[in-house]
Amino acid sequence: MKELLKLENVRKYFPVKGGNVLKAVDDVSFVVHEAEVFGLVGESGCGKSTLGKLILKLIETTGGRIIFDGLDVTNATRQELSKIRRGLQIIFQDPLASLNPRMRILDAIGEALVVNNIVRRKEVKDSVADLLEKVGLNTDSLYKYPHEFSGGQRQRICIARALAVKPKMIVADEPLSALDVSIQAQIINLLDDLQKDSGLAFVFISHNLPAIEHFSDKVAVMYLGKIVEMSGTAELFKGPMHPYTEALLSAVPKPEFGEKVERIILEGDVPSPIHIPPGCPFHPRCPKRFGLCDKEIPAFSEVEKNRWVSCHLW
Repeated sequence: MKELLKLENVRKYFPVKGGNVLKAVDDVSFVVHEAEVFGLVGESGCGKSTLGKLILKLIETTGGRIIFDGLDVTNATRQELSKIRRGLQIIFQDPLASLNPRMRILDAIGEALVVNNIVRRKEVKDSVADLLEKVGLNTDSLYKYPHEFSGGQRQRICIARALAVKPKMIVADEPLSALDVSIQAQIINLLDDLQKDSGLAFVFISHNLPAIEHFSDKVAVMYLGKIVEMSGTAELFKGPMHPYTEALLSAVPKPEFGEKVERIILEGDVPSPIHIPPGCPFHPRCPKRFGLCDKEIPAFSEVEKNRWVSCHLW
């Protein structure tokens, strides 16, 4: 299967007072293939959303390379970036904030169709109506404004807007976190149907582990700006290798009545990304740490076929 997105040692550092830097994303590498859903999970503040913005060049990288569909995103010209943005779209976390409150839905979605010369102006209304139908909204929505919709409906509108330019990949940045639980299920099922019907690739960013398990083909777990484990979804959820992944999965309630999972309670708080501990970044909270952990950063290596872990235990 063809590589669609490739990250090579991507870094994003933000300067802070005192001459220090905040390492939001630090040496991240992975590949996403055509029609593949790549899940990215981790606690709030681990760098997931920053990484999503880097992929679309909404913010500049500090180092490394991002390749999308054969084009270098990090060094793209204005013309190349326009091509990249048509093939690579984003769904933001807060649907209300990502929609212009003064634009009707017809204009908010139709603008992308006109700017990218996808349809003629006289065909815009029908095309937008078709997009709304695809995401489960009726044509009555065309002349309404964002404030007239519920949170779930607004997220459907944002999905329709992302689909308008017929992209090859969508970066979904926490698309469920602002929604009620019942609506979350509807949106994840919608994304799943769209992916199966159109063969879209996704980078699906979330801290919702059941949604990650349901939707993703491959999963990467982030901690303090680094990927600490990456593998196929079934393998990771069945047998996590990194102690941090084990702790995350132990916090997920089991739907089966009477089934109990031993909860792993991590010590302390997540360290500051400005003052990352020496050695393995996770070692101050790790229940399995030993002598080497606070001295040497573990390599991110393939310990089994298609299973990558950054841990001295492996």
